[in-house]
Amino acid sequence: MMKNTSLVFLFLLVAVPAATAQTQIRARMTGAPSTVQENQNSSTRNRTVAPNNTPLNDAGMANQPKPAWGDSGVPVAAHPTVVTPPRPTNTRDIPRAAVNQLVKPTSLNVGNSTTARPAPATAPTSTYRVGIGDVLDIRLSNMATRESTLFTVMKNGVLEYPLLAKPLNVAGLTPDEIARRLGAEIKVIQNPRPSVSVRDYASHFVLITGAVDNPGRKVMRREAMPLFTLLAEALPRSDAATVTVVRNGQETSLSVNRTDELSMLVMPGDVIRVSPASGLFVYVGGEIAAAGEKELRQGMTLTQLLLAAGGVRQDRQFTAKISRRDGSGFLRSQDHNLKAIEQGKAADPLLQAGDRIEVRSGM
Repeated sequence: MMKNTSLVFLFLLVAVPAATAQTQIRARMTGAPSTVQENQNSSTRNRTVAPNNTPLNDAGMANQPKPAWGDSGVPVAAHPTVVTPPRPTNTRDIPRAAVNQLVKPTSLNVGNSTTARPAPATAPTSTYRVGIGDVLDIRLSNMATRESTLFTVMKNGVLEYPLLAKPLNVAGLTPDEIARRLGAEIKVIQNPRPSVSVRDYASHFVLITGAVDNPGRKVMRREAMPLFTLLAEALPRSDAATVTVVRNGQETSLSVNRTDELSMLVMPGDVIRVSPASGLFVYVGGEIAAAGEKELRQGMTLTQLLLAAGGVRQDRQFTAKISRRDGSGFLRSQDHNLKAIEQGKAADPLLQAGDRIEVRSGM
């Protein structure tokens, strides 16, 4: 009996502390979330900064109502209220001053889309209008032929083309315009597609004379061309100084050394005269083939001048009298035997600007 009592007493000593410990553990586990949340809410509320002039309670915290949407106090900035005026239903109700204030001026010039604008004029330097004597190359892109495709514009300005019912007047038209005219006039072929180009240019030209090595007519391949392109073909001499362009009786003088002036556009029919430096002229007369004013090159002699003027007859004796002004302005004359100069018995005199040469027969 005594032994059983001891066992019961020992069992109670072990079981009661264990049950008490389990109860405390369950209590702590059940109350932990609320305690932690309470601590977090307290710390959050303690970190909330009170606005200026906000009364504090005994604990030193602001007396603010707790937000309904959370535990943390978030200050919200106040925004001014924007009042939008009612929009008028009619634009005529808007004051004119308000419209001028809202609409800013602009430098963009917007034209009326309904107004037709004229097409820009084609530059004369890129246009050629066919004239008398031009040779045209006419081909049909949808028709092969072994016949010649070259046709000359006749004297009356018409083109005789074998597929046309009658000659076509083409003077003054561009090659593209002629092609369109041919496409409309050709009836023996369905849907003709002609192409026209100028093979040989002949109707547009200018005349270049004076101090150039290649004078004469110069053909133009456009309605207008820069002056320097035509001068390059005429080959101005080294003593060339000025260029005179004569158009409809009006003269325009230009300098050979000014490239900007030589860019002047030249038109068909202009006369271009290239002159050496002023004063380099002599005058010849008498029994000579071509009397008149002659250009004087540097180092030119008497016999060279006479050859340039057409020469003298070889079956007769001739004398050339050179008259020249002295320092006082008086003419001094001297005779020269051309036969003796030719035979090397007399010197061939050098000429000076302004000399007057008279060729006479006999001694």
